[in-house]
Amino acid sequence: MFFRVEKRILELGKGLYIGVVTAMGVDNVSRKEAIADKLREEVKRAAADFAEKPVKEDENILLYRGAMKEIGINPSKYPCSIEAILNRVSKKGEFPEMSPVVTLGNYISLKYRVPVGVHDMDTMQGDLWLRFTTEDDCRNEENHMDGDALKVGEPVYVSGNSIRTRRWIWRQMPAGRVTENSRNLVFPVDGFETNKDVVDAACEELASLLKESFSAQVETGVIGKDCGEVRFGPMTEEEKDIENQIAVILKGVAQSTSVPEIREKLMEAKREGRPLRVKLGLDPSAPDIHIGHSVVLRKIRQLQDLGHIAVIIIGDYTGMIGDPTGKSKTRKQLSREDVERNANTYMKQIFKIIDKDRTEVYYNSEWLSKMTFGDVIELAAKCTVARMLERDDFNNRYTNHLPLSVHEFFYPLMQAYDSVAIKADIELGGTDQTFNILMGRNIQRDYGQAPQLTLFMPLLEGIDGVEKMSKSLGNYVGISEPPAVIFEKVMKIPDSLIIKYYNLCTDVHPNEVARLSKLLEDGTNPRDVKMMLAHEITELYAGKEAADQAEEHFKMVYQQKQIPDDVPILQVNLGAEPVQGEQLLNELVEGGYFKSKSEARRVFVQGGAQINGEKVTDVKTLAFDPSKEYALKMGKNKFFRIQVR
Repeated sequence: MFFRVEKRILELGKGLYIGVVTAMGVDNVSRKEAIADKLREEVKRAAADFAEKPVKEDENILLYRGAMKEIGINPSKYPCSIEAILNRVSKKGEFPEMSPVVTLGNYISLKYRVPVGVHDMDTMQGDLWLRFTTEDDCRNEENHMDGDALKVGEPVYVSGNSIRTRRWIWRQMPAGRVTENSRNLVFPVDGFETNKDVVDAACEELASLLKESFSAQVETGVIGKDCGEVRFGPMTEEEKDIENQIAVILKGVAQSTSVPEIREKLMEAKREGRPLRVKLGLDPSAPDIHIGHSVVLRKIRQLQDLGHIAVIIIGDYTGMIGDPTGKSKTRKQLSREDVERNANTYMKQIFKIIDKDRTEVYYNSEWLSKMTFGDVIELAAKCTVARMLERDDFNNRYTNHLPLSVHEFFYPLMQAYDSVAIKADIELGGTDQTFNILMGRNIQRDYGQAPQLTLFMPLLEGIDGVEKMSKSLGNYVGISEPPAVIFEKVMKIPDSLIIKYYNLCTDVHPNEVARLSKLLEDGTNPRDVKMMLAHEITELYAGKEAADQAEEHFKMVYQQKQIPDDVPILQVNLGAEPVQGEQLLNELVEGGYFKSKSEARRVFVQGGAQINGEKVTDVKTLAFDPSKEYALKMGKNKFFRIQVR
């Protein structure tokens, strides 16, 4: 089941913030003397606090009174639950004990001065909602009170069409009350963004006491501006599958469509017995793929592993315009030949990551080239110039009087129409593609389709931990590099990026990533977790055996400081010209290990070269004995054996 809050109510005050505590297997029969004692102590404290001042002037109560007024409730006539409790305490100096869990709720409510509700899950007729009443709600005679008929538009806690609490947090109805037989309960702790710390503290103590005093299995959640729902109670196997898919889908994602919309799309696809169609548009500029590029592709693969279909769109038509995203000037258009050549290069690489058997590939010329001029006008009519100028790059060029061609407006429109053509359910992209991908949702609606979900992946910092991963900056990890190089490069990332790399560069389940994150928080040596990360990434692109060997190589070279067995061999001929040191430099350059002799010589001069563990700064002094073995180390990680003849 879900606890959901209607958007207009969620926006009360500066935004609602509702803590949700669920308790399964509650013992609500045995008297809990310790809880009763806690309530009595809080009653004494509250009575003293309000001996000289009205309850309605308390700063906590003012928050709730103000919010009630916003939705047309007179808080003096219909005081919220905590105000009603405090009014009784201030006048009578006492408050009655009720069933153990209700006493617990009243204690928490009094201590933190927040409304605490409690509802029996087993008597609910569906999800729990905080929403405005409908005509169907009003037709239920049980929802009316003597002399106070329920009206359409009243804010209520409701399950199905059964009202559990009237006027938001004013009066609990018979349908919402718990009995001594109630064993599975949900506690909403109502608050606001402005007193969220108090709500969090109240939920923490409530959860703790439910575990300790009521032997309950407890879970907590929060409803707020970022999420208007919380799942609670036992799940069916189908629900578990959906929630697992959501966790995998959202792993590492920077922004996305709301979780409820994602859930509904997954449930709809399950009912229809079909996979979701996951769209990825490719810019046909054919970069050599490194793991920064692979962030979106890894997410595609994760969705494929969940049973969904990847739909790759080669933007041959859009490529001939050129995506102007982030550009300060009109981008050079590509020829048809350029597009096809680049696309072929790119596809060979991406199938190292995504599953070819669960992938459809299209060129968008298949539909865009067939559009008539009337079709183009119809498409263009679905977006205003003002909407186009919301794009930062367009707006900047327009306001700075830089060239902005009309044809560039068609790029986001054409990319959006791609979603219509393939009936996309989800579209992925980087955060720099936000405008284009959201345009797809709008255009799909205009053409009568359900809007696609959107997943925006963050940019990945390179191994320097500062700049975006880039070959030109040398801070990249290439997916086709030797396994030992991949492993070594991953080991260079800053500790602060370990979890981000796990989320964006691996297929490790979110639950396992959370466990690793907790290990780091608890003081586990980051090097150990990074070793597991390096193995995971190396295994993805080179296989387990190669990853195992790369790990052993790394341990031997960097931890045990040994020279590997499989290092390159450099030849030195005694008595031959030039002198032995110069021969060594020649071998290093001819083998491609250094660009020039001067570059290699500089390593010696600067003290970065060792032969058999001893530093050598002048190659001219080198003299080798053919009866001995020699090992050369250049810098931190270049190793060679010298063969003397």
